[in-house]
Amino acid sequence: MNKHKRYGIIIILVTNAILISLLEFFIFVPLPIPGIKLGLANIITLLAIVFLGFRYVLNVVVIRCMVVAVLTRGVLTLAFSLTAGILSAIVMAVLYKKFSNMFSIKGISIAGALVHNTTQIVVASLILGQVVIFYYLPILLVAAVFTGYITGSIGERVIDEMEKKGVLDN
Repeated sequence: MNKHKRYGIIIILVTNAILISLLEFFIFVPLPIPGIKLGLANIITLLAIVFLGFRYVLNVVVIRCMVVAVLTRGVLTLAFSLTAGILSAIVMAVLYKKFSNMFSIKGISIAGALVHNTTQIVVASLILGQVVIFYYLPILLVAAVFTGYITGSIGERVIDEMEKKGVLDN
């Protein structure tokens, strides 16, 4: 893939990730537990992992996190979303690159969601200087399994269709 096509794909992925994140901001999750969301932008991260190199995955994640933080909850939330986004992208990229024979896209997505939620609790604990927040972690981990499965299922279907149709072939 030449660099102009790669940059075009990165722009499309970043734009879609931002739009999905912003749309998800308005989706009501009927749970009495704060902080749980589907993480649909993770689908775009999965696409970037499968079709682009790792450094481009980080570009997509960092730009999305920065833009969405500025447009929605403010830059103070950037510490949560950026660290969690980067760490979950690293874990998912390593699992895809080294262990894709053992993990499906759904499994990789679940692992990413688990890392994302755990990282956010760790960052919150560091910022607040409290460890009591870790009592919330089991709830977030259970939610991560469900949300990771949902986004992984969607991502897997999109990846299969893109590969079948040769959308990103040279």
